[in-house]
Amino acid sequence: MSIFSEAASAIGRRICRDAIWAGECCNWIGPFGDSWDPRDIRQRSFGADLYSGTSGISLFLATLASIDEEPLIRKTAEGAARHAFRHAWDFPPGSQLGVYSGTVGVAWSLIRVGELLGSQAWQEHGVELLHHINLDDSKAGSDIMSGIAGAIPVLLHLSLRFDRPEWREAAVRWGTELQRTATKTPEGWSWKTIDAPAFETQRNLTGFSHGTAGIGWALAQLFHATQEPGFRHASEQAFQYERTFYNPEVENWPDFRDYLRPPGSPVAYGMAWCHGAPGIALSRLRAWRLNGDPLLRQEAEIAVRTTIRSLELQTASHAGFSLCHGCAGNADVLLEAARENDSPELRNLAERIGSMGLETLENQRWPWPCGVPGGGESANLMLGTAGIGYFYLRLADPSIPTVLMIA
Repeated sequence: MSIFSEAASAIGRRICRDAIWAGECCNWIGPFGDSWDPRDIRQRSFGADLYSGTSGISLFLATLASIDEEPLIRKTAEGAARHAFRHAWDFPPGSQLGVYSGTVGVAWSLIRVGELLGSQAWQEHGVELLHHINLDDSKAGSDIMSGIAGAIPVLLHLSLRFDRPEWREAAVRWGTELQRTATKTPEGWSWKTIDAPAFETQRNLTGFSHGTAGIGWALAQLFHATQEPGFRHASEQAFQYERTFYNPEVENWPDFRDYLRPPGSPVAYGMAWCHGAPGIALSRLRAWRLNGDPLLRQEAEIAVRTTIRSLELQTASHAGFSLCHGCAGNADVLLEAARENDSPELRNLAERIGSMGLETLENQRWPWPCGVPGGGESANLMLGTAGIGYFYLRLADPSIPTVLMIA
């Protein structure tokens, strides 16, 4: 084993140790912060979602099982998957179509877990969930995190794999709905994806998880699959919206979530998968591969450059190490950029970040710095140690796909 696979194995065994079992299902307890008040941190059991729940943990453990044959790892992966399957309908109305925070994401993860564990049963469970989802939910959101934009690439892929044309048809309907609901201005097209208190600017968000970068990527995927020019136009308009607000001095795009800042404070620029240059780098890299637009490649290079600078300034202790908004997530973006551009230099930098995380843990003897500020260690995928372990698996084996873009 390499030092990175050993790190992933150590993390996975610790997650297995901390699992709480009830019959054949297992779960964990961890910190959750209030979306509008980060100081409000509560400990509770996990839901089924991919982002912070048992389906994401199952995905990591099932991936780990390919290199670590400890029977408890497979058993815990299946126990987490079983919990996720049984609670896949616990999401509120409008959220079932979400990939990171909905039933579609649970279904996708079960299919992937089945592939990794060689289990046809888990794949069938995932397909069963998708079969019963209301694909015409009028309450569904628009974004990558919990809306139809995240579901579009997943359903396009799975419709081919399982010969389910109705899933492709649903993705096309969703793309048409995104065209209809866009806020269309001379600045470009954008979407209202959050309804936050004290939202002064009223600007629709840039960025990947909740903003136009993710929606633009989904529309680019849809154009690639259908060759319908309207989807390409919508994708271009989404990227144009972000282009309007790009700041060349900081080589980044603004985070319009002003409700997180004191009134009157200057605009912020995110440095994470969820908001800012790292996530925007992913959207541009993939969109450029799909349609060959040199401007998208230029923006991808800028965003990658900004991500590199942020990693050079960050430390695991201060920035955290989570996939969503920590060093591991930003370094994972560099792994994708290295693959897209065949760049050993970018991969070497990602490996240095991985080594930094291991040195920090060894020298400071503290828990992994996860994604809920002040919340301590958590076991989940996008905010916790399952995601950190998944990053180390990707360092050890570049063929493992990223979870920062589900397609």
